[in-house]
Amino acid sequence: MAAFGAPQAAPQAPDYKCPAPMSDGISSLSLSNNNLLVATSFDSSVRCYQVQQQGQQVAANAVAEVKSDGPVLCSDFDGSGSAVYFAGAGDNTAKMWQPGQPTAQTIGRHEKPIKCIQYVQMHNGLVITGGWDNSVKFWDTRQPNPIQSITVAQRVYAMDIRSPLMVVATADVPAHERQQNSPELRYVYTFNLQTFQHSTQPHSMDPSPLKHQTRCIATFPDQTGYAIGSIEGRVAIQHVDASKKDKNFAFKCHRQSGQQLVQGKQTSEVYAVNAIAFHPLGTFATAGSDGVCT
Repeated sequence: MAAFGAPQAAPQAPDYKCPAPMSDGISSLSLSNNNLLVATSFDSSVRCYQVQQQGQQVAANAVAEVKSDGPVLCSDFDGSGSAVYFAGAGDNTAKMWQPGQPTAQTIGRHEKPIKCIQYVQMHNGLVITGGWDNSVKFWDTRQPNPIQSITVAQRVYAMDIRSPLMVVATADVPAHERQQNSPELRYVYTFNLQTFQHSTQPHSMDPSPLKHQTRCIATFPDQTGYAIGSIEGRVAIQHVDASKKDKNFAFKCHRQSGQQLVQGKQTSEVYAVNAIAFHPLGTFATAGSDGVCT
């Protein structure tokens, strides 16, 4: 965890590698408030670990696993840590699983793969999903149909919620749908969840401040804005309040000096920003395809 301009502290303990690794890439990680860690993978598995810490040493044991019908893209625990929600491709369903149970229960469905899922502790608990069918859906797990559905401009690529603020980032508008000579647009929506039952209109719908495809988004702890990361090794800090837009900025990260010179200038190897996570005090960390967390 590093603030801007602060020196990076040396690691105090070596990295720990969880046992029983996945057979394909890991697509999401979720940690509960009772020290359960769930990892999802493109190999269709959802695996639960019990995490223990003794001093500065960490250990994890694989305690449960369930298989999905296709690649799993996202996951999130409920408020108690007793159930995990996950979704992805395959049958395009959102599921609820209690670790230790042999099967998962279907709680919702999209017309195309589900990229994002998040549990929200409001209205006795809601699950919100964002899919590649250009929709965001709200689910009460006791009902078969969504209690609300919102249509967005393109596929949902990233979503984050700190109630009442929800931010949704979409894919680029395809070239054949753009007006002539218009720029490549990818949008970021903000919503006030306190009004979702009465209105599906976003609080704002703005073009992404970054020039390349969105990979991740995270809301500020005080719900006043968000950080958004792209495949171009860049993060933008954005405020929801229009009067604070002079405080918006972007910075480069997850880049390494290249070994080649182009026109006398050293090249850079640029890596995607895959995840952003905020500390309650406002500092945040990013994780990139260069295998580095900063």
